[in-house]
This record gives sequence, structure tokens and C-alpha cells, in this order.
Amino acid sequence: MAMRITSMAAAIALCGVALAGCASTSGWSSPAVATSSRSGWGPHGKPLYISMVYSNATPGQEDEFNRWYDRIHAPVMIEGGDFVWAQRFELNDKGIAGAGTRSLRKRQFMVMFAFETNDIDATLKEMNTRLAMPRNTESPAIDYSSLQAVTWRALGPATTQKDAIRLLAEEEVAGHVPKPGAPALPGAYVGTPPKMPGPDD
Repeated sequence: MAMRITSMAAAIALCGVALAGCASTSGWSSPAVATSSRSGWGPHGKPLYISMVYSNATPGQEDEFNRWYDRIHAPVMIEGGDFVWAQRFELNDKGIAGAGTRSLRKRQFMVMFAFETNDIDATLKEMNTRLAMPRNTESPAIDYSSLQAVTWRALGPATTQKDAIRLLAEEEVAGHVPKPGAPALPGAYVGTPPKMPGPDD
């Protein structure tokens, strides 16, 4: 069990400093903030980080895996300290946008842990403490060898659809983008969409 806890701790803390969050009570200020280089903030006024942890269930134990993750592991991780919320996802394998890279296609499940902190090292240490709590019961339903994780720090607050409409209207007035349905602006580069990862990427 100690080895599995250590593996999970390493996975969650793996890329330990990267996205401060997508949460802001005010959204973009206009027009003072013109780029996405301003850090996002959590609900308590500290930088918000997102840890994304990828894993698989032990074959044939998906129901127990989901029960354990939803009702034990995720709640234990966020019940105190700097943690704000958690949300789990299952891989979308439909269409090009769901294809993913070869390594990610091997992971069926992903969970996002959001936390806000002024001391990322202390929070990562707290993650390891929480992983080792007796309350975080071990489950044979998770394939510990499949764990993969990365942590991100945001470059700005979340942009809502309302924000998007306002921002694009401002950029239209500034002459940076054409109005909907209008031809490209003179001298503008119109490229082809980037190729999404294929089945062999």
C-alpha cells in the first residue's frame, strides 16, 4: 500500500507548478487587460491551480473504480486545506477532437483537482499528506501503474460566452478582426486549421 500511495503522490505532484485558474469574479477588464498573461485567481483571492490526473480502472472493476473515486478519493483530497473543487471525466473517443495522443488514449479517466495557494510547494506537500491519510482507503479497482498527472497555472480568468461576444466586438471596433460573415481584413493571414492528432500520433 505504501508503494501505491507513493506512486499516486508522485503522479499528482508530478509537474507541480503550472495553471492558476480559470476563476475570476469579474472576468476580463476592458480594455485595460489586452492579453491572457494576467494570472487567474481563486474564490479566496489566491492563484488557482488545476491538477489533472489520468488513470485507468482495473479491468472489470469500473463501477467500483467510479464509486471509490466519486465517494472516497476525490472527497478526501478536497475536504480541507487549499482545495476548491474536483471534477471527473471519461475519455471521449468520438471524432478527431477526441482522438488524443497515443499516450493519453491509454487512459480512460481524468480528474481535475482545483486548488488555490500562494505557496505551491506547501500545497503539493499537503497533497502527499492527504494521499497517505487512512481516510483515503486503498482500492484494487484503480490501476496504479496507469497514473499520469500534470498541474497547470492559469494565464487569466475564465472567458464566458458573454465575455467572448464583448471582446470580439471590441476587437472589431479596433480593426483587429472582421465582423461575422465579412471577408478577411486586408493583409490578414488566413491559415488552415492545425492538424489534430491522428490514431498513430
